[in-house]
Amino acid sequence: MEMEYMSCPEAVRNCNMGKVLLVEDNISAAKKIVRYIGNISADLEIHSVSEAGEALQYAKANDVSLFILDIQLEDYKGTSLAKQLRELPEYKYTPIIFETALAGEELSAYRDVKCYSFLVKPFGEEEFAAAFRDALGLSKQMNQQAKTVQIAQKQFILEYVTQDIAYIEAFGKKLVIHTSSRLSGIKEDAISGYTLSGFLTLLDDPAFVQCHKSYVVNKSHIEKIDKSGRKIFLKGFTDTIPIGNKYQAELWG
Repeated sequence: MEMEYMSCPEAVRNCNMGKVLLVEDNISAAKKIVRYIGNISADLEIHSVSEAGEALQYAKANDVSLFILDIQLEDYKGTSLAKQLRELPEYKYTPIIFETALAGEELSAYRDVKCYSFLVKPFGEEEFAAAFRDALGLSKQMNQQAKTVQIAQKQFILEYVTQDIAYIEAFGKKLVIHTSSRLSGIKEDAISGYTLSGFLTLLDDPAFVQCHKSYVVNKSHIEKIDKSGRKIFLKGFTDTIPIGNKYQAELWG
């Protein structure tokens, strides 16, 4: 059940921050945290839900910059939800603040899902504000440092967020760049003037690996690999990517 939604004013549309997602099934606790955040900044958009399923659905459809998760949810364990979020490429490093009434959960939270901070209930506004400001600062820094790559063409320059590139396909004398993001969906662009090996050098990112003479794939977008069928399934894509014999070793590794 959605518990509360706060929409910030015009200022939030002019900043590069996304949204804060609060997952808390105690209504009074959720209202308290929303109030704390409002006291810190009126220029933040906060979405509050009480169930893990709603949280995951919202995260997939929106650009979340910071998660605040209750570990002991009625329908799910907060650390399990966090693990699912970490499996999404766009949230691999997004700051997570855990809150719980049970002490002793810290080790699992830090070790298993690499949470940013941990608050044991009952916590006061000052303690929450310190953790929140630190996590928000990290999120802003990460957004500013998102790696991009620029592709020069004859009459224009294309720019991509590197993590959004799912795979690159060599097609005749051109490359086709296939991208996938929450905001833009699945797109493709044909470019000229680059070879696959040259594009790999330009990317300079270990997440990208050549899996076939005509394909380079971003490992963070891989859903599963069919070894016997020698093909790769990517998250959100219906087409599969072939695996060439000489490229198997790097993928299996």
